[in-house]
Amino acid sequence: MKQVDFYLISNRVNNAKYKLASRLANKLQRLGQQAIVATDDAQATRELDQIMWSFSDASFLAHDNVVEATPESKVLIGEHSSIDQTVLEKKFDVLINLASDVPIFNHHFSRIAEIVESDDSAKAAARERYKQYQAQGFEMKTHNIEL
Repeated sequence: MKQVDFYLISNRVNNAKYKLASRLANKLQRLGQQAIVATDDAQATRELDQIMWSFSDASFLAHDNVVEATPESKVLIGEHSSIDQTVLEKKFDVLINLASDVPIFNHHFSRIAEIVESDDSAKAAARERYKQYQAQGFEMKTHNIEL
């Protein structure tokens, strides 16, 4: 069954959603899984890219932009509007959604991670996405996270 995990960030931290997305992508990469991280726009992709390149004091999180992807890419990042059939032809295990809406290509993934920041507008948008996924028959799980 297809599953959506909502990660609710309980505290306010600068760039919280990018930091949590990086942690999830790093964990997936260590487990040998491949992920796409979808953002709303180019600015969000640039911010995520910077966080991933400075992921920890000792290392970075290897990733590629969807428009520059190679067959070896394990983690791709990019605007949801630039993720097309060519990108999706390569089988990815998890979609990490940082976009405001449910991506139209969500059915390509058996697992989706939705990251929700602690502000009211982010929570309201997440509730709408939750309803959309639920209507599509996804199994829903919620996790409270403190960064």
